[in-house]
Amino acid sequence: MKLALIGGKIVTPFRVVKNGTIVIEDGMISELGKISDVSIPDGCRLIDVSGRTVSPGFVDLLVHGGGGFGFADENPESIARASEYFVRNGSTTLLASLFAKPQEELLADLKRVADFIDAHPDSNVYGIHMEGPFLNPALKGAMNEDYLWKPTVEGWDMLWEASRGKIRIMTIAPELPGSIDVMRAAARKGVVLSIGHSMATYDEIELAIDNGAAHVTHIFNAMRPFHHRNPGVILGSLLRNELKIELIADTLHVHPAVMELLLKLKGANGIILITDSIRAGGMHEGEYEFADQKVFMKEQKAYLADGTLAGSTLTLNKAVKNMIQTANAKETDAFRMASLNGAKVLNIENRKGILAAGKDADLIVLNDDYEVEMTIIKGKIAYEKRRY
Repeated sequence: MKLALIGGKIVTPFRVVKNGTIVIEDGMISELGKISDVSIPDGCRLIDVSGRTVSPGFVDLLVHGGGGFGFADENPESIARASEYFVRNGSTTLLASLFAKPQEELLADLKRVADFIDAHPDSNVYGIHMEGPFLNPALKGAMNEDYLWKPTVEGWDMLWEASRGKIRIMTIAPELPGSIDVMRAAARKGVVLSIGHSMATYDEIELAIDNGAAHVTHIFNAMRPFHHRNPGVILGSLLRNELKIELIADTLHVHPAVMELLLKLKGANGIILITDSIRAGGMHEGEYEFADQKVFMKEQKAYLADGTLAGSTLTLNKAVKNMIQTANAKETDAFRMASLNGAKVLNIENRKGILAAGKDADLIVLNDDYEVEMTIIKGKIAYEKRRY
């Protein structure tokens, strides 16, 4: 299928091309630029996106589910339904995120998601973010403490084998006995190691960096508060440029003023917007479940019975909106943090996260309120809110 999106504001995401045109052929962008600079080939379906914003598709590196379905559900159909929910909200690439469970259950979850990825190579599910199971119980967050594993290379090998090499990121607490050995083993497989649910000291963070850590999971959440005489994960996250940080920009997990501070300290290149959405995302208020624990959702806030935040109900289009409207981010920076930065972590920035000729045609069309009206994945319209 040949498509031409005409007249929209294109966020590349480094520049803004007003009144622009994008031509899509064979699943790739073949031309992009001002209308006057682009020649539209015969046989294109012309789509007028005047008054709309066209951006790269979002890349979400931590997402457990949404629309009432979770990637860790036992029913394989839930993976497809959760995937579709995020297609409707603009995520053209995502990591299905799994959490700590008893051994046989977690290995089954990994196999199930790997099966889905193999069977659906054109879906938005690119790989797995294994959030745990080697986490510090002192900062377990919404994780079930009974299901955390003690770090061993043997345990890691079981996870890797069950995933058939599809674990792209693993969140780990590097201070736990055995974690450094696990990190070395995972790093040799090309897995991005992310520090999270951790009590690590600053010195332990530097040791973790030397052993493969390059990422920090949901900054400020499930980590000790900043202390000027006893620094830990937060100082390491802010000070060490080797570490990119994940930010849940829902204004609940992190205050807008702190989001603005993060942007000043780390810069747009150092932040990756994520959702950390659970199956309650996009659903009505009520009672849900996460890691065999009750989760309550009210006013778009998901929490355990003791008040602990339990993931989010965020989508990345809302995260972009929040960064622009509450944290004073430039539009180009906000879109970059939701697209290209995540693609860089996955080492796919040569194809995704940026709009230019020769790149995959993964892109979205949004209205003035940042609502997704169209999602295109590899040149095919995967979602269309209204007929253009």
